[in-house]
Amino acid sequence: MTPSPSTAERRPPDKATLYCFACGHESRINGDWVIHVRADSLTYECPACETVIDSRRNHEALAAGSGGSLGFAIEN
Repeated sequence: MTPSPSTAERRPPDKATLYCFACGHESRINGDWVIHVRADSLTYECPACETVIDSRRNHEALAAGSGGSLGFAIEN
């Protein structure tokens, strides 16, 4: 039986990690997720079971969540 790491050795979960609620797959947000980018939405799909785990449809939320690497042209 392998002893579990002490509290000091355990790292807190990474805030940039996504978890699939259907199959338990986990990976960083920029990991192996299948990302569908459309004009008005961004959808993260699990590569193991194809479950959609996150879908963002608000332009401001999409741009903010991308760390500034995603922009939208808004027509007047």
